[in-house]
Amino acid sequence: MYRIDYAPKPYSVAVGDFNKDNQSDIVLANSGSDTINVRIGLGNGTFEKQIMYSVSTGLHPQYVNTADVDNDGNLDIVTADSRSDCISVNLGYGNGSFKPPQRYFTGSGSRPCSFVFVDLNNDTRLDIIATNEGTDNVAVLFGYNYATFDNQRVYRAIGNFGPRAAVVGDFNNDKYLDIAAVFYTTNNLGIFLGDDNGSFNAPLIFSTTMNSNPYSLVVSDVNMDGQLDVIVANTGTDNIGVFLGYDNGSFADVMTFSTGTSSMPWSVAVADFTNDGQIDIVVTNIGTNDIGIFYGYGNGSFAKMISHRTYDDYFAEVVRIADFNNDNQADIVVVNSHAHSIGILLGYGNGSFAKQVNYSTTYATRPMWVALGDFNNDNNLDMVTANRDDNSMSIFLGLGNGSFNDPKTYPTGSGSRPLYIDVGDFNQDSILDIAVVNYGTNQISVHFGLGDATFLQGHLYSTGSGSQPNTLAIADFNRDDRLDIVVANPGSDTIGVFLGSGTQPYARAKVRRPDIGSQPHFVTVGDFNNDGIFDVALANTGKNNVGIFIRLPNEIFDDMVAYSTGVGSAPFFLAVGDLNNDNHSDIVATNSKTDNIAVFLGYGNGTFRTATFYSTGDYSLPSSVAIVDLNNDNVLDIAIANAGTNTILLLYGKGDGTFGNEELHVLGYNYHPYSIAVTDLNHDGLVDIIIVCYGTDDVEILLKIC
Repeated sequence: MYRIDYAPKPYSVAVGDFNKDNQSDIVLANSGSDTINVRIGLGNGTFEKQIMYSVSTGLHPQYVNTADVDNDGNLDIVTADSRSDCISVNLGYGNGSFKPPQRYFTGSGSRPCSFVFVDLNNDTRLDIIATNEGTDNVAVLFGYNYATFDNQRVYRAIGNFGPRAAVVGDFNNDKYLDIAAVFYTTNNLGIFLGDDNGSFNAPLIFSTTMNSNPYSLVVSDVNMDGQLDVIVANTGTDNIGVFLGYDNGSFADVMTFSTGTSSMPWSVAVADFTNDGQIDIVVTNIGTNDIGIFYGYGNGSFAKMISHRTYDDYFAEVVRIADFNNDNQADIVVVNSHAHSIGILLGYGNGSFAKQVNYSTTYATRPMWVALGDFNNDNNLDMVTANRDDNSMSIFLGLGNGSFNDPKTYPTGSGSRPLYIDVGDFNQDSILDIAVVNYGTNQISVHFGLGDATFLQGHLYSTGSGSQPNTLAIADFNRDDRLDIVVANPGSDTIGVFLGSGTQPYARAKVRRPDIGSQPHFVTVGDFNNDGIFDVALANTGKNNVGIFIRLPNEIFDDMVAYSTGVGSAPFFLAVGDLNNDNHSDIVATNSKTDNIAVFLGYGNGTFRTATFYSTGDYSLPSSVAIVDLNNDNVLDIAIANAGTNTILLLYGKGDGTFGNEELHVLGYNYHPYSIAVTDLNHDGLVDIIIVCYGTDDVEILLKIC
């Protein structure tokens, strides 16, 4: 620890990657020295020497947070400057350094003490919601021209209610963001319900109990019912309060959990410290100089607080959560105001932590399909599954070594019964989104990603009454640089094309019908005639064929041409690749009723040879197939999931469109593998296989070792 001859009085801390090295960095707001300090993380839980930025004498920054406010891809730093009644914005260069601050007035005597970022009016610009302690109001600064903010709107409760902190969430499930604020003076939680234009109604008031003096809050779903709950730190009554949310913006009466006599809980955060899938709570207790952790049961209640001692008179005020050493465990950072330092507690993932290191500031889901993508921009592949029986999708974050975190589950809608899932950037924000086929509700849903492995509630698009959509494929059909979606609808014997729109993510579906009774089960795309335009291939289960729709330059499809997969074959799945190295797209179909695959070699003009068949074994029920070079010989091979025999069959290609050596992997009794995907999960240059097993409700990983 290092000392100098003045006291910076660090008041708040935030975490972000300021120099784009995929490591967590730290910024501090120092109220005593009118500075912000930046420490660049080394990725092992330690940090470089701090860089100090002045915010001008007398501003007294009290709160700090980070966001990309000018949409340039670099994190910026924003502070609430209580003594100067303003919000300051330091724009980042992306290399760990920052521009001088721009200041935005919050009103005479307002004394802003905290804020939160959110896009309230859906204009793709971040807005700021600030709590003004001095003027007893919540201020909204709407983003304008990216790096500037304007048009403050003020929302007030009755009386001198003393708002201390605010957070954002959709508390009434109307798809509009709402505000939750704690009122220190009147001992209340206030909920401002938002509407579609970024404005808010008068607050709904919920008591935090007499003399509780709530100081901070956080939002999470602590009882796993899909509704947002609110946790508050009550400094006056030495406890935390948990408000369980309903779906209409109201809450159950507060439940309190003691933090200890004279503890004065100050700041609160949530994380899963034990990797049991339950939300835990961490709180800083400035009265007793400790950090308290409440381990969650998953039903909204918590075990008795476990105390982690800091040091006498350190006055640990603010707590935040991050993974500082890239072990994918939740670590804790606290601001030690009186010690002029920050403290890092590295988590082991089992609820225990390493000794605090201080840095001086003086200087039965039934998964049906799987898709892959990097949802949190850490350069590791993650997984998402479509879970039919509980109407959900599950996100598995990859660790880069072939293993994954426990899943986070998002609902796809009541009765949706999702069968298929895929990923793409549908709103052109360079962040992966998710598209889901909802068989039960005759819809597809598009869930827009936020870049941190979280996703918004799905936008729903009808595929038509009784259509029973099964699968979808993604491509830019009309060459407008927007992704379009094509859906296979066996219930209505149609395919539906959703063209990406500039005003909405997708326009109404345009329907193209194959033959009556075709029951198209699977759809994929490829450029089958080498004209630079994507065409469509269907697995028509009802007609036992593969149907090809050639896309014409005038943005319509030619009549379907059918290629037989064999009598009674019931083709189930398709994959596209160049199997004979002639630079033309070929097609492989799995035939579920005849226990084989059909290989169609393409001529490059939109037509195909008669199928060649390869057995997958008696009663194998081949469900899905992937085309990939499994043995690094520059020749494409085939991997098949056999739901009937609980096996994975590998067929090694000869390079001429035929296949020789076979390799069979047995999964186990009643696994019923349904979907298969291939990629290099652990960065060793070898292709690994991911299998969704609906019989065991899990995902299996086959890592290739040589």
